[in-house]
Amino acid sequence: MSPMNSHILPDKWFVYQELRPEAPVRLVCFPYAGGATAIYTGWAAALGPDVEVAALALPGRERRIGEPPDVEVERIAAAFASTADRPYALFGHSMGALLAFEVVRRLRRDGAQLPVHLFVSGCPRPDQPRGDDIFDGLSKLPDDAMLERLVRGGGLPASVLDEAELLELMLPVYRADFGWLDTYDCGDEPPVPVPITAFVGSDDASARPEDMAGWAAHTTESFTRHIVSGGHFFLDDNLDAISRTIRAGIGGPVA
Repeated sequence: MSPMNSHILPDKWFVYQELRPEAPVRLVCFPYAGGATAIYTGWAAALGPDVEVAALALPGRERRIGEPPDVEVERIAAAFASTADRPYALFGHSMGALLAFEVVRRLRRDGAQLPVHLFVSGCPRPDQPRGDDIFDGLSKLPDDAMLERLVRGGGLPASVLDEAELLELMLPVYRADFGWLDTYDCGDEPPVPVPITAFVGSDDASARPEDMAGWAAHTTESFTRHIVSGGHFFLDDNLDAISRTIRAGIGGPVA
């Protein structure tokens, strides 16, 4: 979980690989469970000078390693509300997609500025019942069983199991993230007035194309779905295609 070679603003929630004050739009990227801002190294270069790319810095990892690794939608939404100095969009993969969606709903309840677009990736629709996926229920397992499932699902290299010091740092983060996922309840709220674009891997058993199609019911605006090659962790192999789609999605609202 090494930090990005980047800048971090005093609000501590957002890490920028390159500050672009003249960019007309900001894209904020949410990590998957157990992930951190380093996931999005390279996105600023891929998206180009007209998009300022920030990664959400959650507590308990990287520069915030000394903080309890809690997942708190209210605090994240408050950080967005206090720093929204231009139009912005959200991107989230797996857990990050659900978290970004909940931040949008919280911002709506608070009457704060909403994003111009929500990009969700590798995550079934919010109201889909959980329990059958390899990543479901992990917070209820003993450490060894949880880590073994993560390795089988591709979310953790097997070599990490021999790194005792690294595991000591990572386990509380996994517990917090999967605890949030395992207790997640979509509830009953109206669809959000934000366009949604969904990305799904063609071979992803955790978020199948038909699962991702269900996001359409959660927006009153446009919905599109893009199937890319790969399994659950398809971001790096498809960054060019994803970045092109993101630029197209946020180009209209901020032109």
